[in-house]
Amino acid sequence: MNRRALKTLLRSGRFLCFDARAVYLDLKVGLPEDEFPKTKLFDLSTLNLGIFFKEVTLDDDDEVMVSTRVYFPYNDDEVDQGGESTQADPDRIVRVLAKRGAIKRDESLSAHDQKVLDILTKVPTFDPFLLLSQRRELEVERAISANYFEITEADWLLIRRPVLEKISVLVAKANSGNKLDVYKEYVGGERDTKEDEGKRLMTSAVVDAIWQGEETEGSRSLIRSFRLNEAQTKQFLFAWKGINYYEFQYARHKDLFYQFFEWLGSASSLPRDRESMTDSAMDRFKFRRDRARQLIRATHSTVMRIIKNYNEAFDQLIQHDDPRPFQAFLRDAPKNFLTVGLAIGVLAHTANAWANVTGKKSKPLKAIDLEPFYDFIIAINGQDFQTPR
Repeated sequence: MNRRALKTLLRSGRFLCFDARAVYLDLKVGLPEDEFPKTKLFDLSTLNLGIFFKEVTLDDDDEVMVSTRVYFPYNDDEVDQGGESTQADPDRIVRVLAKRGAIKRDESLSAHDQKVLDILTKVPTFDPFLLLSQRRELEVERAISANYFEITEADWLLIRRPVLEKISVLVAKANSGNKLDVYKEYVGGERDTKEDEGKRLMTSAVVDAIWQGEETEGSRSLIRSFRLNEAQTKQFLFAWKGINYYEFQYARHKDLFYQFFEWLGSASSLPRDRESMTDSAMDRFKFRRDRARQLIRATHSTVMRIIKNYNEAFDQLIQHDDPRPFQAFLRDAPKNFLTVGLAIGVLAHTANAWANVTGKKSKPLKAIDLEPFYDFIIAINGQDFQTPR
């Protein structure tokens, strides 16, 4: 990704770009020059000056792959003036930082720093909600400032509710054999007997375990009931919760997405100075725009396919007592979680960048303003998200 595209990425949200540097510099305000914030993200201070971002490619089998990179700008005020970039794995980071004189070549990162890097590379996007849901793991060694999670209590509850509702419905279905409406009980129905109260507590414990991504006997039993490998309970549950979350995020951004799609399909997406452009310049422009359209169409199609397949599988289980589609969904959930998260991240960054460039207005812009935007769409996609079905 070139410097200009990285700057646009920074200005268009936090799905695929996490500016740890900006949060760290804010935490340092008011502190003496030689004093560091106690709740900084990384133990190694120089690592706190990195900008993390996701890059998308396809492997030889046309499967979506994501890599997490970290960029250390030479100038903290002008990040597009150059810097050093590397894969965000500990060994490579140590080599880059040793080259900068920030660490000795034979040093290694602390256990805390390695854990943070592991989580940053594990999540498909850097949404504050996803990082906050991993906070317990991030803070195994020590506390981290809440500024890095950047989510209000109202937003947290707004996001959490629809995710928990679907989890609760499934757990209720799994426990339906005990002739207790556990979903009603979990969300606050009346309880008549001590036996009912015990079942309610057991059910709520399973729901909470799934929400926290914890391996308990209840959550393992749920995975076992779908004849899946219970050793992968954490991965299945985290991915399932994540897909629920991205479905919510798609609905939340849908109006903006469709405004952008409408603009991209209209004459406003062509430059207003096209009459003065040479034929060859106009051909190059149209190639950029058409490629951007193709990528956006494929990315959106992938999001809709995964969400549709999930909801159909869920309905088959809940409404028709057929667990096979949901079993297949859970089996593929880790891969689809990665794909749908990246795809929605691309759509969100692109739509936000469009809003910044156009002000959401239909008035055409000059080619000099539109060309970098189409280059950004192509760069952020990397490759088509459309994978074999």
